[in-house]
Order: sequence, then structure tokens, then C-alpha cells
Amino acid sequence: MRRAKKNTLAVIDFILSHTLRLFHPFLPFITEELWHGMGYAEEMPADQGGKSIMYAPWPKPFDAELRDFYSLDDCYLEYVDSKYELVTQGRNLRREANIAANKKVRFILKRENELPPNDLAVLKLLLNADELQVVPEYQPSKGTLTVHSAMGELYLPTEGLIDVAAEKARLAKELEKIEAEIAKVQQKLANPAFAQKVPPHVLEEHQKRLLDWQEKLAHVRKALDMLT
Repeated sequence: MRRAKKNTLAVIDFILSHTLRLFHPFLPFITEELWHGMGYAEEMPADQGGKSIMYAPWPKPFDAELRDFYSLDDCYLEYVDSKYELVTQGRNLRREANIAANKKVRFILKRENELPPNDLAVLKLLLNADELQVVPEYQPSKGTLTVHSAMGELYLPTEGLIDVAAEKARLAKELEKIEAEIAKVQQKLANPAFAQKVPPHVLEEHQKRLLDWQEKLAHVRKALDMLT
């Protein structure tokens, strides 16, 4: 626990010092004051910001050697992105169901692997959930909203939280919109004048767009089924 705390503080220290450097051109007096007040002027060598933040080197992206030294593989970036996506999706579920952001709710995350306690605590905080339950299997009840994310299926039981009739009407309207978008893309792809003449990357974009809309269609249908 002590080692994890030290590591967390070191990361925070690194982020704050580099954030101050990025803000310095825009807020020179404030960042200079914070640089001294937070102790960086005392800790750094003179040519690294020891006298003033003006001498601190401009932040640079990690090169391959530094990334390898700290074992910062792309998988860690993908994992962080997946956590960000999960929080975004969970907040979207709230917004779509007109559940106030400050209202405590219960989320269920269906995934094979458990989450580290620290990650679970942070996700619970960012989702403003009184409970975030991670389970390998889950059979949602009627009225449970769901969304797919890279971390697994996220469920939001809405019993006592939403107007089911209004939510069904909203999803039905969303379904019509998605079906219309799918029809437009399919019509373009089926037109030889378009499919054979456009550049390959344009064709690929439309094919991907069709797959994205079809995935959204499946999700909305699934959500609608859960309410009926």
C-alpha cells in the first residue's frame, strides 16, 4: 500500500510540474508563483527550473527508450482509453434516461476478469455510483439499460428511476433515425456509379459507417427489448 501511494504521488508530481510548464506562456505570473509554492524551484537543478520555471525544459513526449524503461506498452494506453470510454458510456446512459448526474445509482459491469481495487474505486467515483458490481455473468431484468464498451457490458438497472413509457418512445424514435441512416449508406454502396468510382479510402469509410450504424441498431433494439 505504501509503495502504491508513493507511486501515485510521483505520478501526480510529474503531471503537475509538466502542466505548469504548459500553462506558463499563458499564465506566467501564476505558474511562477505555483512553481515556487509547490517546491519545484527548490528540488530542480538551476538549469532545470531550480531558479525559475522559465528555465524548466518544455515537456516532450516519451521516446522509445524511456517508454521501454518504464514498460509503457501500448496496452496501458489502450487500458486507460477503455476506462475513459466506460465512464463516458455510463454517463451517457444516465443522460439518455434523464437520470440526474448527482443521483447515486447502481451499475453492473459484465466482464470475465476482475478489476484492481484502485481502478474499481476510481470508476465508481467517476460514475457517481453507490455500487459498481463486476460479474462474469449477468441476466438483466426488464428496464435495465445497457451499453457495450471495451471493458465489457455495462448495465444500469432503472427500476424506480425512469419513466419506462417515455424511454420506450425515445428508443423507438432513435431506431427510426438509425434505420434511415443505414438505408442511405446502403443505397450509396449499392450504386455502381459510387462504389466503383470513389477512392478506396472513401469506400472504406462508408463501409465502416454502415457497420457502426448496424452495431448501434442492434444495441437500441436490445435496449428496447429489455423495456418491453
